[in-house]
Amino acid sequence: MAEIRPFRGVRYNTARVGGLREVIGPAEDIPSNERAQALTAGHPYHSVRLEMHDPDTADRFAAAGERFRQWLREGVLIRDERPAFYAYEHEYRIGDTLRRRRGFFAALRLADPADGVVLPHEETLPHNVAVRLALLRGIRANLSAVYTLVEDEGRLASILDQVMAAPPAESDMDDEGGCHRLWIVTDETVIAALQATVAGRPLYIADGHHRYSAALIYRDERRAATGDAGAAEYVLTHIASVDDPGIMVLPIHRVVRALNGSTWDEVLGHLRQHFSVSEEPLPPENPALDIAGQIERLDALDGPPAYLLLEPGGRRLATLRVRHWDEVEHVLPPGSSGLTRHLDATVADAVVLRHVLGIDDGSLEERVDFTPNVEQAVSETRAGTAAAALFVRPTRLRTLLAVAGAGERMPQKSTYFYPKIPIGLVVYDCATTDGLGDSGPS
Repeated sequence: MAEIRPFRGVRYNTARVGGLREVIGPAEDIPSNERAQALTAGHPYHSVRLEMHDPDTADRFAAAGERFRQWLREGVLIRDERPAFYAYEHEYRIGDTLRRRRGFFAALRLADPADGVVLPHEETLPHNVAVRLALLRGIRANLSAVYTLVEDEGRLASILDQVMAAPPAESDMDDEGGCHRLWIVTDETVIAALQATVAGRPLYIADGHHRYSAALIYRDERRAATGDAGAAEYVLTHIASVDDPGIMVLPIHRVVRALNGSTWDEVLGHLRQHFSVSEEPLPPENPALDIAGQIERLDALDGPPAYLLLEPGGRRLATLRVRHWDEVEHVLPPGSSGLTRHLDATVADAVVLRHVLGIDDGSLEERVDFTPNVEQAVSETRAGTAAAALFVRPTRLRTLLAVAGAGERMPQKSTYFYPKIPIGLVVYDCATTDGLGDSGPS
């Protein structure tokens, strides 16, 4: 099943850059250059600078690749002397609650989804894969990790307890009050124990489907060009236990940019053919807080899919509930199984976005944005930069594992794992072949 190897990670020389806080960045989709400039203002070596691109050149990330190699030559980035796994702990706050997520970074041998070794749970967006692939071609390194989960029966937690009893190699706060700690694991016994946690088991992709898809394409390109993909046979992964209490799966909402020529009354009339629809005005103060509370109440309910739909102008909120499955069955994806057919994300994608609003694969990326941020969705709808916003309930983690284990996939952006794994903690260099350790037990 899954094969992981220690690797000679590339890390920041924190004495040179002033600490991790100054240089690690959010693991989000490739930012626009304007967004990247805002994130990196004030620090010449911020990790997001490695994702800045030139849209007017064929190899738009060539300059980022040269920047990466230059930072290595200058000693801003350093390559560890020995192959290692990298244990990682992130303490973060949700409201007044302090939570902790733990796992470790490794080089994961790429496997096609059909092999049943690395299991995706949702579809990808072609544009996002293309951008990730362009970055990989230009920089020839994994700046951020594919976030994976393993059903390990509690073994990983005990190993991490042992590793994290020692002081970390790196520790720093972030701008949101979270704390990041990194341990370099070179002890052969501990490495073997970590490899044993995934031996004979599949890994489930939690986050990073676009990164993984791009890495598969890049691997195949290197095989075709040289006959041997070398280090590109692997991808940087962060592995956590499915039972880690710090894992959170948040809902990811749909911000609709345009109604495709329909009036709102026409949209509501069409929705009433498939859902029960009730409308109410939003309170003038803290509407996002009110919506967040309603999402939590919907999440606590059992039963068929239910949604909140913020109307144009952002002053009224509609609640949509599936009344009878025979009112939506005829527009659900043909051939989908019981595992995915009746999921909230499937019904939202097939019925609301595609059937009612007329959004297809060709227009999805142009007409819909995805965000876990309720306040952002409300603000954009009220400002008129969005036509409407569809709020969904979170997908249960065990549902995700069942779907992936059955070889099926949910629609794009069905889940939002929080918090993201930051970029810049440790980098896997795909351009060198001397940085991998032993593959361990299989």
